[in-house]
Amino acid sequence: MELQLVAVLASLALGGALLVLFFGKWWQPLADADKRVEELSDAVEALLRLRAEFLGHDPAPTSDPVRAWLRRVQEAQDEVASIKARHDGGQLYVIRLLQYLFLPTGPVAGLAAQQLKPVRALRDQGAALLEAVLATPQAPPPLLCQPEDLEDLPAESAGAARAHLNEALRFLGDPDAALGVWGAGGVGKTTVLKLVRDVCGRVARFDHVLLLAASRDCTVAKLQREVVAVLGLRDAPTEQAQAAGILSFLRDKSFLLLLDSVWERLDLERVGIPQPLGVVNGKVRKVIVASRREAVCADMGCRKKIKIERLNEEDAWSLFEANVGGDIIHRHTQIPTLARQVAAECKGLPLAVVTIGRAMSNKRTPEEWADALDTLKASQLSTTPGSDKSTHALVRFCYDNLDSDMVGECFLTCALWPEDHSISKDELVQCWIGLGLLPELTDIDEAHRFGHSVIAILEAARLLEPGDNHRYNMYPSDTHVRLHDVVRDAALRFAPGKWLVRAGAGLREPPREEALWRDARRVSLMHNSIEDAPAKAGGALSDAQPASLMLQCNRALPKMMLQVIQHFTRLTYLDLEDTGIQDAFPIEICCLVNLEYLNLSKNRILSLPMELSNLSQLKYFYMRDNYYIQITIAPGLISQLGKLQVFEVFTASIVSVADDYVSPVIDDLESSGARMASLSIWLDNTRDVERLARLAPGVLVRSLHLRKLDGARALPLLSSQHAPELGGVQESLRELVVYSSDVEELVADAHAPRLEIVKFGFLTKLRVMAWSHGASSNLRDVALGACHSLTHLTWVQHLPCLESLILSGCNGLTRLLGGAEDGGSAAEEVVAFPRLRMLALLGLPKLEAVRVEGECEFPELRRLQTRGCPRLRRIPLRPACGQQGNVRIECDKHWWNALQWAGDDVKSCFVPVL
Repeated sequence: MELQLVAVLASLALGGALLVLFFGKWWQPLADADKRVEELSDAVEALLRLRAEFLGHDPAPTSDPVRAWLRRVQEAQDEVASIKARHDGGQLYVIRLLQYLFLPTGPVAGLAAQQLKPVRALRDQGAALLEAVLATPQAPPPLLCQPEDLEDLPAESAGAARAHLNEALRFLGDPDAALGVWGAGGVGKTTVLKLVRDVCGRVARFDHVLLLAASRDCTVAKLQREVVAVLGLRDAPTEQAQAAGILSFLRDKSFLLLLDSVWERLDLERVGIPQPLGVVNGKVRKVIVASRREAVCADMGCRKKIKIERLNEEDAWSLFEANVGGDIIHRHTQIPTLARQVAAECKGLPLAVVTIGRAMSNKRTPEEWADALDTLKASQLSTTPGSDKSTHALVRFCYDNLDSDMVGECFLTCALWPEDHSISKDELVQCWIGLGLLPELTDIDEAHRFGHSVIAILEAARLLEPGDNHRYNMYPSDTHVRLHDVVRDAALRFAPGKWLVRAGAGLREPPREEALWRDARRVSLMHNSIEDAPAKAGGALSDAQPASLMLQCNRALPKMMLQVIQHFTRLTYLDLEDTGIQDAFPIEICCLVNLEYLNLSKNRILSLPMELSNLSQLKYFYMRDNYYIQITIAPGLISQLGKLQVFEVFTASIVSVADDYVSPVIDDLESSGARMASLSIWLDNTRDVERLARLAPGVLVRSLHLRKLDGARALPLLSSQHAPELGGVQESLRELVVYSSDVEELVADAHAPRLEIVKFGFLTKLRVMAWSHGASSNLRDVALGACHSLTHLTWVQHLPCLESLILSGCNGLTRLLGGAEDGGSAAEEVVAFPRLRMLALLGLPKLEAVRVEGECEFPELRRLQTRGCPRLRRIPLRPACGQQGNVRIECDKHWWNALQWAGDDVKSCFVPVL
């Protein structure tokens, strides 16, 4: 009976509780408990993150207030854990209601609310303590050696530059996070930053050293692009996403940021540079800022600053003599005195000393030196000593002393690119050819060689400097050039006619001032973000009639801008590469009847219409890397373009090309008897290759992209056996790309003296590759993808000019280089790749070794990509002199940590990007 009574009472209690729960207002405290506990949990999480950040800055705190705070944080964490356990232990509302009604300790909601206030107070106290810690600069690790002890430094570090370099290197061991380097334009600030970049690894340890050119019209997006290029990161769609990616990558790394040509304060946090600078979590974050103005350095947070002064008389003379050449100066007894006077006219400015010195290096008589001195003195009379105009006069002197007017005009066009921009030499020469600055040559390769010789003249005159090549991780490189900002300013001042140059200025729309457009002969708005244009062809642009217009790399160029351009009927040069043109061909271009050069590469164009034949003066047409997989060309179009010399049209896709793409082109060439210096095109079969070969030498094929090839089992194009019918193509071919074919064997023994680039993709049955010296002597760029039947690529070790080797998705590849039995070298021999700069090994699941036995030398290697190669455990590199820290390796963190090294000297060559 008693048990039954207890059961009845319990049932009544439970039922009452349920009635209260569902029909009364007793449920409100339970909902409040959920809310309060969640708030308390969030507050504790924030407190624990703050503790982790604090310990990252000061892992072993000795301050009594800090230690007391850490103790209270632990006590609060324990108390909150107890409250949360009680809350989580009663997930059923009925049980929690009984706890609320009958437990003497009170409801969980009240306990959580009571604890929330002290937790928040602890967080505020911790934030104040952390701020105090961050306000106290921490010293980085001691320097590896004293800057004064460094030997074998670059020649640019001689004289006063060495003292500035030493001071900048000592800063790397100081508590200060930022250093300013300031002085007049051309005084040597960039030289100091480049020297720091090149030698800082011998003085201090950084995971990454970044030299970025901010330039006059710097934007957050521009700096982000430079950071991404230097570090080898992926592009992001927005500034915010890019900043997050940069921040995530650099947050846990030591880095030295070198900012050159800073004109105003930059928000590095918006770029994605981790803040604060200094020593954070044991990682060193430092920045060196170079500017013409001391105030800008101060705005960038530089408490310590170095002023770069002009050279004293003796240092200036030593530098001048080195650039002229002692044999020239001492050729005649009168020249040394005149030479010192000429050097004095440079006013101690290193840039002027070097360029004037090079300009005088071919003056061999006293009369020439006296005439040069008179010219320099006259040019300086109308300018204020030490001003930009004074420097421009010196640059003008060097310009006037160039070999020819043609070389001079080529130099001036370099100023059409953005300030501090590294210009590809090939891109520059293509521009010169399109503008008609170089002599017209029937052989396009000869024209390119001539253009490169002009670049060499300008480099020797020190009017062009070596630029950077981000793809090869080369700083500087022999593939790019740049203009010093002082030289660029001068070039724009004395350019013939009127030029409108706003390249890389962050423009969202073209300039609207009529005075800028009126009578402008050359217009460059490249590398901007132009997305708006006048609604109609009126206003500022209505009377504009430029001869050349450069709009490349405005990736969302509006159609209205094209509607405006159609009225620029005097245009002979138009560059619209990578401007976001989609679908239909921009028919407005067909109104430009005087056009001689047209670049539409990297767009999404479906067809080339017959209206394009209106461009009867067109000589150079480029539409490389068109993103659409199909494209059509109107029959008869090519024969109507009677002056066409260069025709490069192919898609970026490897999947499909419209059937009516190729035939009209070849039909037109055959029927019209047209002559063409350079043809680059897609083909589907070897019969069309034979047709093109028969057109030589009137039509020279420079680039061929082949696909499918009608089920061919071998590739006859590179075979000496097929020279009689294909020799016309073999002799002129520079680039060969083969995709999606059933080719099983590739034997290249034909004479192909100009072949430099080969790319093979989706040749899944390809088992044999063999190359003779005649076909490989000039190969510099090799890429293979999804060639699953290949097991090794031993033949690449016999390529003396190889600069880039990219392998991806070749599932059968077990080793890169085989042994003697595979046509390779014996184990005791060192295999050398004397010019290889980039090596990519991507998605090679069976790759176990670069070389099974023996070592390799890669003296010029600058970039190594390795992803998806789980069996590769060793890099058989024999370090070259000065290679330490010069090779950027992009790989997964766990793979890098598992690598086996022959020694620390090998590991020290690499800078991992994980």
